Amino acid sequence: MRALEMYETVEREYADLVQKKERLALERQDVLLMINEIDSRKKEIFMATFDVLNQNFIRIFTSLSAKGEASLELEDEQNLFETGVAIKVRLSGKKFMDIRSLSGGEKTMTALAFLFAVQEHEPAHFYVLDEVDAALDKHNSEKLAKLVRAYCKNAQYVVISHNDAVISEADTLYGVSMNEHGVTKVTS
Repeated sequence: MRALEMYETVEREYADLVQKKERLALERQDVLLMINEIDSRKKEIFMATFDVLNQNFIRIFTSLSAKGEASLELEDEQNLFETGVAIKVRLSGKKFMDIRSLSGGEKTMTALAFLFAVQEHEPAHFYVLDEVDAALDKHNSEKLAKLVRAYCKNAQYVVISHNDAVISEADTLYGVSMNEHGVTKVTS
């Protein structure tokens, strides 16, 4: 006699579970749709930012290096968020090279062009550059100093340097030295 009661109870529980399953399937579909929308929007924003950065990078690199050209390149356009971005550089008619194949000064100028490209896209108010000119010759140091001078209109720069070409462009200059007792002295 209790079998009928148990059957009805189990049947109700089963119907509830089927309803929950159908509701979860619909919610899963909605979540998957939302994920796809977010992914496509994320890809759009990434590509728009990449294009702006690439244009800034090409322009700034060209202003820093009269003898070459450079650009940013996606390593795998199908898997944007699983791979990286490569910096390709061609100097004086040579083939395009990866940044790892460049000399110290060429790497520095390329990296600085990239940093300033990012800075133009998403500017901050304050920058610290610590001996970024160490691998640069006099000519390239002068180019860097002029570039930093141009960007000083929109942000503050603290540049740590021993290079005369960079120091000569400074608005304020501080010399820091240490005596034999380890006491630091600041001169302005």
